[in-house]
Amino acid sequence: MTIRPAHSADAPAIAQLHASSWQTAYRGILLDAFLDGPLLENRHALWRDRLSLDARADQFVVVDEQAGEIRGFACAFFDADPEWGTLLDNLHVVPKLKGRGLGRQLISATAAAVMRNTANPQLHLWAYEQNRAARRFYERLGGILTATEEEPALDGSRVRAVRYCWRELSELVRHGVAGEERGTDGFIPRR
Repeated sequence: MTIRPAHSADAPAIAQLHASSWQTAYRGILLDAFLDGPLLENRHALWRDRLSLDARADQFVVVDEQAGEIRGFACAFFDADPEWGTLLDNLHVVPKLKGRGLGRQLISATAAAVMRNTANPQLHLWAYEQNRAARRFYERLGGILTATEEEPALDGSRVRAVRYCWRELSELVRHGVAGEERGTDGFIPRR
């Protein structure tokens, strides 16, 4: 397994994984017509933009790769909020590989990057309130529920979302490194 920075060539694989993850996790939350329709094209456009040469300077994107296949990814925006710190905008793992520690290692790598690169070493994210599996995962990692809001979703509906926050990241970093050695850049070296 390798956790490494994402490159522009990864955009198609990340978009496919992102769409597949949403189709699994958000079934019954977002409209089927969206999940089975324009979602993949929407994710392709998003990741082409995010991984282009003009990508935002505050953006951090890493992938989990094994044998040339991307198995998960995380995307964060450093210091996105003056109170809550860095926004973890995406954390997705191939659905059939969930429960193997990939998500934990990706969030750990993100937390380590936040600690190294930001003035406000905190991490927060928004999850759909109905996405109980994701919420249990964040709670097991020590995420504190800080807010609930209704927001517009990409399918045109309105969905309730919850914010989780980590004000102290050292424990979150440790969650992902149990039994793993990391390189000097914070990424797990190739095995």
